Amino acid sequence: MKIYFFGLLTLIPFLANGQYKAENFEAALLQAKYGALLVYNGHTNSFTLRFESKSVEPTDKPNFIKVDNVLLQSSLTPFTQEFDSKNLDNEAQRKLLTAWKAYEKKWVEEQIKVKMTERAEFIDISSRSFLYWSYDMPKSKDKSSVDKQVYLVSICFDQLLILNGPVEKGKTEEAIKEKFLTIANTLTLYPNQTQDIEKLYHELKK
Repeated sequence: MKIYFFGLLTLIPFLANGQYKAENFEAALLQAKYGALLVYNGHTNSFTLRFESKSVEPTDKPNFIKVDNVLLQSSLTPFTQEFDSKNLDNEAQRKLLTAWKAYEKKWVEEQIKVKMTERAEFIDISSRSFLYWSYDMPKSKDKSSVDKQVYLVSICFDQLLILNGPVEKGKTEEAIKEKFLTIANTLTLYPNQTQDIEKLYHELKK
């Protein structure tokens, strides 16, 4: 059994008009009998994702892992405007997620230099809203190119939790979506509680 640390996350400010400083989270990927546990530990709060899989492997790219040979990235983007994250209703969550998508869409279109073909929907899991979003990548004859990019995004405290990954050639968007939703169903938030990584590591070995 090994303990993997993603280390300090690369965080991108979102809605950057305010002076609010979001909580800083560090991520640790811990091997477990069922696969792996991804722990996000802040100064005050924490949350976890379970990867229930026969194969979970970190990669040489920051925040990227392979789950059953599916490449995905789990990352955080902090809000820089203060809001009451403990009492966000469904409508408020969706407004913030929609604003993030508009921000991200504009940036992506500037990079790929074409108007994207996209699909988006909201999915509620345990009273928490997730934004599922995918878009087509420009056509390419390169065998290593990808057909689409897929995102599943939700709000955890003052952070956006972003699962994303490519739909590689030979794979389907539906399979990636199903994998992301399976992971999202394991999301557990711990308000006013941080995790003892060393203790968790030993518990997961049992």
